[in-house]
This record gives sequence, C-alpha cells and structure tokens, in this order.
Amino acid sequence: MKNNKKWLTALLAVSMTAGLVACSGGNDASPGTSGSTGSNASDNQADKKQTITWFEGTWESPVPEPKSDAVAKINEKFNVDFQPQYIPWDTYEEKLAVKMASGDLPDVIGMEEVNSNYVKWAKDGAFLPLEELLDDYETMKIVPPFVRDSLTVDGHMYGVPTYFSAKGGKKMVIRQDWLDKLGLDMPTNYEELKQVAIAFAKQDPDGNGKDDTLGLGLAKNIYYDPQNGAYYHNDAWYHKNEDGQYIPGMISEANKEKIQFLIDLSKEGAISKDWAVTTYKDVFKEFNAGKVGIWYEQPGVQSANGIYPPTLMANAPEAVVAPVPPFKAPDGSEGLKMGSGWYRMYLVSSKLKDQPEKVAKILEMIDYMRGSVPLNEQNPQNEFFDWKMGGEGEGYTMVDGLASKNPEKRSMTAPAAYILDFSWAENDVDLEEFIELSPTQEGKDFNRMMTDMLKSTKWYIDPSGRIIAPNYMEKKTELKKYITDETTKMIIGQRSIDEWDKMVEEWLAKGGQEAIDEVNKAIADSNLQGEWQ
Repeated sequence: MKNNKKWLTALLAVSMTAGLVACSGGNDASPGTSGSTGSNASDNQADKKQTITWFEGTWESPVPEPKSDAVAKINEKFNVDFQPQYIPWDTYEEKLAVKMASGDLPDVIGMEEVNSNYVKWAKDGAFLPLEELLDDYETMKIVPPFVRDSLTVDGHMYGVPTYFSAKGGKKMVIRQDWLDKLGLDMPTNYEELKQVAIAFAKQDPDGNGKDDTLGLGLAKNIYYDPQNGAYYHNDAWYHKNEDGQYIPGMISEANKEKIQFLIDLSKEGAISKDWAVTTYKDVFKEFNAGKVGIWYEQPGVQSANGIYPPTLMANAPEAVVAPVPPFKAPDGSEGLKMGSGWYRMYLVSSKLKDQPEKVAKILEMIDYMRGSVPLNEQNPQNEFFDWKMGGEGEGYTMVDGLASKNPEKRSMTAPAAYILDFSWAENDVDLEEFIELSPTQEGKDFNRMMTDMLKSTKWYIDPSGRIIAPNYMEKKTELKKYITDETTKMIIGQRSIDEWDKMVEEWLAKGGQEAIDEVNKAIADSNLQGEWQ
C-alpha cells in the first residue's frame, strides 16, 4: 500500500496519539493498487504478522470454515493470521447484534446495508472513520459520490462498499414472441400493458388450444410491484406533496394508478387468482414453464433461481424474452430509478484507531481482492484470478472457455469465498461482460437487449438514498407493510380504491408524516435534490 501521510493524519486525529508510522502493504502489489513502496521503517512494520479477526455473513454453501486451504492461502499471501467467522445471512443479523452488544468486536465486520443498527453503532463509535483512507486505494477511490453519501453518518464514512450495478436489479420483461404472434406492439404505458396482459391471458399465445396462460406474474406482497419507471417506483422519493416535500412513491398517485391497473387485471383474469398466497419463486417456475407473459429479471448470468433459458426453451422453444422500456410518465419523465450502486460492506473496528499498520493491512487485503480481471483473462493462466478462485479443478472449472464456480469445493479452496472480490465496474463494463458470460445463446440475446436498454435510458438519483434518517429507517418496514397490506385488500376486493386518500391519511398518522419530515430535513441539510443522469 501507499506510504501516504493523509491516512496517517486521519488515524492520528482519531486516536489523539503521536509517533504512529505509516506502512507499505508488503511485497506484492495488488491488481487494484499502484504498488508503491514506503520507507524501510514502514516495510519493517508491514512485515510484522498481523492477527486479523473477521466476522461476516455469507451466501456460500457450504459455509466457509475458520481453517481451510483458502485461509492458508490468505495467510501466506498477506503475511497474516486470518481468523474468520462466517454465518449464513438468514441468521447473521441476529448474531451480529449479539456480537456488537458484547463489546468484543472483531477487527472487520460485514453488513448488507445501511440500516438503523449501522447508524446507531456508528454514532456509538464502534467503527473507524475511513473517508480519509479510501482514496489511497485504486479500487476504492472510484466509488461515486452518491454511494459515499449513503454510507456517511455525521460527516464520516464508515463502510467500504462492495460493487453492485446501480443499473442492475429486476426490470420488467415480456414474451416478445407472444407479442409478435398476437400482432401486438411493445406497451408504452399502463393502459397498453393492460390490453397486452389481457390478450396474453385470453388469446392462447402459446397456441396449445388451452386456457392456461397468464398475462402478468404477481406474487404475495405485490411482488414484484409492476413499476416501470422512476415516476412509478414505490421506494423512490420522486413525487412531492402540497407542501413541496418529497414523499415515497408508495403513497403517490402513481401507485394508485398501478393498483387500479392490477384491479382491472384481476377482474379480467389476467393475473393468478391465487397471487396473494403465491411465492415469487413459484412465479419464476410458471414463467420458465412458458405460462406467464410479463415478469421481471435482471441482467446477469441466468440461473435456475430466476428466468432460466434452458428450462424455458425446453418448454417453449420459440420463446424470446425482451425488456420493456420505461414508460413515459405524465410529467414527461422517461427513465428508471438508479440503484444504490453497492451491496454489502466492510467496517473496521474503532479499537484499531491506534494500530494503523493493521488498518492498512485490512484495506490492502480488501483492495487486492477487488482487483479487476478482464473477461478474456479469467482463466488459469492469470495467476491472480486462479489464486483467488481456488485453482482450476478445485474452486472452479473452465466450461466452454468460461470459468464456472465449483460450489462444493469453492468454500474450502477459494480466497474469494472469504473476502469479497467484486471489482468496481465503470462505464457499464459489467453489463457488457454478462453477455459473454451467458452460457446459452438465448441468455446472450437477452443480456444484449437488456444492456442496450439500460445503457440508453435516463436514471433518477433518489435524494433519500444519499442521506441518513435513523427514525425512518426503524419504521420503514412497518410503514411499507401497511401500504402493501391495504393495497392488497384493494386488488382482491376487500377495500375500495376510492379510500385511497383515507389510506394515505392512516399511513401519515402511523408515523409516515414524521418520516417525511425527517427525510426532507436531511435532504435540505445536505443541499440535495432528485436528479437525472
């Protein structure tokens, strides 16, 4: 790592001690750093083996163990005693809270998102401020401002975010071959979408002579919500109330329009009569069975957990899945809501405030793992790629020229199963790579269409995603559930949509108005506003 005075000064300010010596990161330059060396004194500090405790949730299965070939590789590469503890994400939050309450904090802590716990623990001084350090690392300094804002509490950024495409996430898709067969155009608004969905349900688009197709997929908790644009996004703070305050989309007239759309589809039999008790995974199965015309998917390498071309093509060989471009809204806008730009982060314990050499080592490890490898070099000949993936034939295998993870061995052999290795992608390079990574031609075609659409559309940066509103964070789930429950009643006929304004007033009385006030104050204090790019 760089022998940089800026990060040393920051640590001195935190610890209020003198005489700390900055360090280089050892002998190997990471793919994400300049690899500059420091003084001999710094090198001596860096050569000292550091014991680093690491506590994080994981999606890996089997769960990575504290002792493994991968841990040995990490120890050797970084000259550390790496002591990890990994917990499946479904129980991690509870165990993390216990760990934090104990006061016996590990050196590195993983979290999925900014939530009320993140804010509380940051305010309590549990984490080390990192904003003065990150620009010294190539893979971290390119993190955009709106992402940094989302992690900042009282002027300090505590987390090292891991890349997730801000343009990724589920988007509305449609059976293009069904449109073509029925002589229909791609829908551009909800009225056209309604007519298409009804036709898909009633005009036998699969040609089997049976009444067995659905126009639109829908699952319990209105999942996925049929939004197709920032204007219609339930979680976007896009609209404003009569007082000029931003409000969440869930209480806007735009959501009312969507709910009326779903009511109409329900009456026409264009959605499943059992949607309110159906899981979204079951809707994916129905789509892959060739029985649903409109659903949701994201760019990426398709798997059996989503729209899966091999299964779909086996059931419907003529299927062509295409993205639905964002609808032009009544206010003239036409674009999608920008995502957070990250998923999961690393936090460093504040107990390391007087151990700059250990902090540097931790950031070196994270930075090294985030090093980018071009798609055409993701093979055994690239030593860095082969090392982090656990070796060909162990952590991964090459299939048709592409590296494929071996889940049963990866968590024992691959350092990337222990330390996240998602490189920060710029200029939508990750979207382009998804095209090449797709193992089927149908997957390549879908990702090309999706990528072209996402790269050509406009994107709304939500100001609420750039501020911290602790009280709203605590009540957000409860408030959203109330709207979801009440609008579900409207769709299935248990409550009239004529009571929309009454429902909104109920939401405001349950803490919604306090949330609006808090969010808007934070937006104003930060001098932010919603913006398009």
